Amino acid sequence: MNRFMTCVGVLLLAGVAASCGGGGGGGDSSSPSTTNTGTPPNNGGTPPNNTPPNNTPPAVSKPGRFEETDATVTLSPGDWGATDAKFGWSGGAAVRSTVPNATVSFTFSGKWVTWIGARNEDGGFADVSVDGGPARRVDLFARPQEMRTPVVTLRDLSPGQHTLTIRVTGERNPASTSTEPPVVVVDAFDVEPQIVSHFQENDPAVQYSGTWIPPDLTASGCGANDPTLTGPECDPSEDHSANWSGGGVRSDPEVPRGGARFTTTAGDKLTLTFRGTSVTWQGGHGPDGGIANVQVDGGPVTPVDTYGPTQKFQEIMFSKTGLADATHTLTITVTDQKNPASIGTRIFVDAFDVTTPGRRFQEDDTLPNSQIAATTYTGTWSRNVNRTWSEGAAQRADAAGSIARFTFTGTGVSYIGVQKNSIGPVIIRLDGVSKGQFDNFLKSPIEAYAHAIFSIDGLSPGQHTLEVESVSGTAFIVVDAFDVRGGP
Repeated sequence: MNRFMTCVGVLLLAGVAASCGGGGGGGDSSSPSTTNTGTPPNNGGTPPNNTPPNNTPPAVSKPGRFEETDATVTLSPGDWGATDAKFGWSGGAAVRSTVPNATVSFTFSGKWVTWIGARNEDGGFADVSVDGGPARRVDLFARPQEMRTPVVTLRDLSPGQHTLTIRVTGERNPASTSTEPPVVVVDAFDVEPQIVSHFQENDPAVQYSGTWIPPDLTASGCGANDPTLTGPECDPSEDHSANWSGGGVRSDPEVPRGGARFTTTAGDKLTLTFRGTSVTWQGGHGPDGGIANVQVDGGPVTPVDTYGPTQKFQEIMFSKTGLADATHTLTITVTDQKNPASIGTRIFVDAFDVTTPGRRFQEDDTLPNSQIAATTYTGTWSRNVNRTWSEGAAQRADAAGSIARFTFTGTGVSYIGVQKNSIGPVIIRLDGVSKGQFDNFLKSPIEAYAHAIFSIDGLSPGQHTLEVESVSGTAFIVVDAFDVRGGP
């Protein structure tokens, strides 16, 4: 059954993963490099109808989130249905379609826009265009099941009003083994959002104290080595379920990795250290949910009641916005309190989202107002969709001497990659000058996705080139994205 439906600047932290060779994981870790084909809309020229009428000033940008139910969103009649209610969709719901040529149009005022949707094994191809311009084909196939996630960001739009159109193609990535019709999910749209980094619960920036049950089953003594073990830490409906962000992904002969951590013990605590202007805690309500106290920077305590009549996944439990672009801490403390209707005091921690100012360039983006690739690759590289990468994919290099060259204009830059037990070291060069070798090894089960492996500020205004070179011939590296600060 389709898992989606019932009806159906310095960045810190956090990483990525895979196995059977590592963080993008497994012999089948790479999908065909032709999947995100087509011309990126408005990344290389002005599409039709992009210029306001003469003597009419462009509409003022209206940043913010717009749900799929907003008056500015138009769904093709009869083509869209409800998504699976067990997930924490933005605004409480989303829509899905498997109907070829079904469309969604969103009219907005702004210079860039992000489609918020979903990815998993059932995800199909969608064609995305702005103002009737050339379509960009977006691949929604991924091995982790990610809900309420940024699908694609379209930038370099002229000031004023635009219309984004999403079309269901009815096609899918040939790497998918799903027998369900390829699906497209539309959850919301963000106009002129900041950079969003999605950190998993096993990130090194998250420090636990107490009795939290880890998502790594090998550390718990479960899995392939002793399949007779059936304790609560081995139950796939508990901590490593594919319903959680990053959960259920595996490369044979491993047991599933990722998921969520949980505890029922009062006084258990975790602290996330991050740099950014907002933060969210992602977890889930459930019939045995308890109450946790949340603090940012040691400030006022906010009690969060996680009780719900049915178990839900990938829900936003707490958010804090309006922070200074500086280092902060988020602390979650488990209490012995619960809703009178709850049968327990369980607290789940699934992931965290942190926003930072600047512009993120995905691994396959083009330069602003250009069709020229922002990152060029030499050596042995392949597209990877096996983990919770930024906007669904990353580039993976398996051979020493493989180089990614990123060209940008700005005063600061971060290389976003992954650190885990199968990731090798990289050499970083900026404008041809070596910045040293950076080790990316982390002992399992700690894994750092969306991680800023190298960051630098204070560059002279103008164009620069950052090079990332693989060193090891036995461990791979990943290029997930680059974040630029102080750019145009």
